[in-house]
Amino acid sequence: MFMNAVLIIGHGSRSKKFQDDFEKVVDMVREKKKDVMVYGASMELSEPTIENTVERMIVENPGIKEIVVVPFFLFEGIHIREDIPEKIEGLEKKYPDVIFKFGKPIGADPMLAEILVKRAEEIL
Repeated sequence: MFMNAVLIIGHGSRSKKFQDDFEKVVDMVREKKKDVMVYGASMELSEPTIENTVERMIVENPGIKEIVVVPFFLFEGIHIREDIPEKIEGLEKKYPDVIFKFGKPIGADPMLAEILVKRAEEIL
């Protein structure tokens, strides 16, 4: 059976608050995309790792054919240009029957300006 899944990759942190907030974001995406399996993983510093999460995705969802990798990063830094693509390349070799598609970071989205204005107004 053909299945799609989304893997949201955050930077990762040793901070429990960071990890909890990241999981809340993943849960919010899961709530909005009920027709797709949504998982979260960290680039570094915390669990679960990208590799462990992809393995879990494949074990839990036999027949998965495509994983859409979405970075939860603001801008295109070294992790987006090099580190995550290298990890994906290794995963493509390990799981040749799975197609991995890598999305763009959040970037200069107008919604970010709205959030920043809201945060500034909360202070006033």
